[in-house]
Amino acid sequence: MPVFFISNSQIMSILRNYWTTSVRNLLRYKGYAFINIAGLGIGIATAVLIFLYVQDELSYDRHNRNFDRIYRIILKGKIQSNEINGAISNAPVGPAMVRELPGVENYTRLFTFAGEPVVRYGEHSIVERKFYYADSTFFDVFTAPVVKGNRNEFLKRPQTLVLTEETAEKYFGEEDPVGKILEVGEDRTAFEVVGVVKGFPKNSHFTFDMLGAGSTIFSNQNEFWISNNNYTYVTLREEASAGEVQEQLNKLVRKYVGPQMEQFIGVTLEEMEEAGQYYGYFLQPLKDIHLRSDLQFEIEPGGSMATVIIFSLIAVFIIVIASINFMNLATARSSIRAHEVGIRKVVGSARYQLIGQFISESVIMSLFSLLLAIVLIILFMPAFNQFTGKSLDFELLKNPMLLPVLLVVWLVVGFLSGTYPAFFLASFQPVKVLKGKFKAGMKSGIMRSILVVFQFTITIVLFISTFIVFRQMNYISRKDLGFNKENLLLIQRTYILGESAEAFRQEVNKIPGVTGSSYSNTFPGEIFGNTAFVPEGSAASQTHALNFMITDEYFDDVYELEMVEGRWFSPEMPSDSNALVINEAAARALGFEDPLQHRMILLGENNLPLQIVGVVKDFHYETLHQTIKPLVIGRMYDARTNLNIRIRPENRQAILEAIQAEWQNMASNQPLSYTFLDDSLAGKYDSERSTGMIFGSFSLLAIIIASMGLLGLASFSADQRTREIGIRKVMGASVQRIMGILSKEILWLVLIATVIAWPLAWYFMKDWLQNFAFRIDLEIWVFVGATLLAFLIALLTVSAKTWKAAQTNPAEALRYE
Repeated sequence: MPVFFISNSQIMSILRNYWTTSVRNLLRYKGYAFINIAGLGIGIATAVLIFLYVQDELSYDRHNRNFDRIYRIILKGKIQSNEINGAISNAPVGPAMVRELPGVENYTRLFTFAGEPVVRYGEHSIVERKFYYADSTFFDVFTAPVVKGNRNEFLKRPQTLVLTEETAEKYFGEEDPVGKILEVGEDRTAFEVVGVVKGFPKNSHFTFDMLGAGSTIFSNQNEFWISNNNYTYVTLREEASAGEVQEQLNKLVRKYVGPQMEQFIGVTLEEMEEAGQYYGYFLQPLKDIHLRSDLQFEIEPGGSMATVIIFSLIAVFIIVIASINFMNLATARSSIRAHEVGIRKVVGSARYQLIGQFISESVIMSLFSLLLAIVLIILFMPAFNQFTGKSLDFELLKNPMLLPVLLVVWLVVGFLSGTYPAFFLASFQPVKVLKGKFKAGMKSGIMRSILVVFQFTITIVLFISTFIVFRQMNYISRKDLGFNKENLLLIQRTYILGESAEAFRQEVNKIPGVTGSSYSNTFPGEIFGNTAFVPEGSAASQTHALNFMITDEYFDDVYELEMVEGRWFSPEMPSDSNALVINEAAARALGFEDPLQHRMILLGENNLPLQIVGVVKDFHYETLHQTIKPLVIGRMYDARTNLNIRIRPENRQAILEAIQAEWQNMASNQPLSYTFLDDSLAGKYDSERSTGMIFGSFSLLAIIIASMGLLGLASFSADQRTREIGIRKVMGASVQRIMGILSKEILWLVLIATVIAWPLAWYFMKDWLQNFAFRIDLEIWVFVGATLLAFLIALLTVSAKTWKAAQTNPAEALRYE
């Protein structure tokens, strides 16, 4: 029989032998097996959880049939010192693109400024926070399976609705919703339900509960090109090039935006460009919106490709750390298994057979680790979902990628972990081994040292990163925002009170525990719209697009703002209806040395002149991701969208109940929508907080796995140096001295890892902190503290074994010498 031919029965015999021998060796060295199986199991479980997270992040909006041909039209501009990068666009751009650009197949628009209306049906009265208006082409661009109704009739007529399946069940239960009437808004406008669809999956950059026919509101906006308050999506034709369509869109902007810019603002696009300014609309691929968009006015918060990459690297690193444990412990145990290798070679085992045996042990151990990982994933999936805010599941049949990933992780980890130790052990010379002249050799020791350094470099980087993330989150929560965010209750949708709004505010002020209240059209952390202003007497080219809010005479007291010049609006000054207060950033941007001597023209149909009466100290009206931008505050009309109520911290529940009772007196059958400002602001950093929690969890796992490896190395090191320990104790060495000798080598490796880890952590975290306009400094004590913690854990881990070895009776150590 040729030597290269092996029958199926021989293969099965070899595999059975590998299995039996491998299991026997695992049972013989239980401690070693436990460390490796537990470490690999934790590592694989972590990697799979991260895979599920990354898979979900990368799958956003892929449920749409033509997702690779769908683009969103976004706004980018710079007017004077104010840059605008928004996910929004104007109403006419979509229809014009379909009409005039041959590469555009279809469009749809989404209008989200529905004001979270109250929707009524029978006894139901519900605030709908995801009620949007859309064109009838919405379901031609986006994919949502129809549950009930005729898709060709969806949103064709004004005052018609399409509901998601869950929303329909909420209102109608088992009834057929099609043809039913819902009353929308304070005027109880009748909307007919014409269809029901399955809602968008959670991995969509926006979801909805109700869609109203866009023709209800779009009819009067189709020609106004410089009012940006909706979201436009287009589908390109299959043969179209996005680059060519963009070039054509640029020409469309000059054709339509240019004349209106000159008409309403008094400056042409050419003049803006000459002054280093710009204004335009751009195509953004649908598939990039969730992870690669950093725009204002997003419908829902997006993710971060940087976070996806970092988590992916962490998964790889943790698997590598666990695999390194296996390699280190396998080579460290070389002296124990050297005799076995020698005998196998003497009785005829070929080198490839020994390599196969040791790799099979690794693969079998990896299989046990995989089974442990599956148990850990099932146990910790709920906690992981809570950290990430997702609804991931571990169902092999529903996720076709999951089983292949598990198999690949099992085999790759098994083979890679076992390859180096297998070749190393199979290289032993039987004559030297059986004569007792075997020594592990310098090369294996150097390799183990390199791998330990690599392990702890990763671990220390994770520790430092976790410290910095949590310090930044703590900085955000404690930073002085320029106003008092505590104990500030926000009542939303107060416009429904109509003429009773001021009476409601006065009644609220009478409630014990309420110290003041104020109306405003928005509040810190929410959207502040841009409005065009030009200083009186200046050329049109000096037009500024400034953030603008409307409030009343009491806002500064309620928010505890600080005036640096002039005054706030006064109820005793009727002329303040034509007055403005600006922040310090606006004064700088406008170049005013004495702001109170200037008037601003609010550009529009009437070009209203407004006198600046005060300058308020800069406060953070946006999140700390943003710098403090110029802000103009006016009170030209009543802004009764939100009532801001300052309350005392005592008896908050009683105060809230009293406000609810007063609300019911004036707005019967209207649900009360409220939040506390500190909670609202905290929610703006949920993504970063979640990242910090995951970082912390992964850092803990990394140090646990690395420490398990150190424990194993320390154990085998102590076993190999039993004779040395005995001699040293006979010569009078103390327990502390012996512990120092045994621990020194490993702790030196941790110190080397620190030198490598610090610049890596500094580079990555400096880049992460760039996401915040206001951020902590990278102080040396953070690096020292995180490193000392990792160092202490390593020291305790090693000391647990070295202390036991140092306590050994020297007679026991030398009895066989």
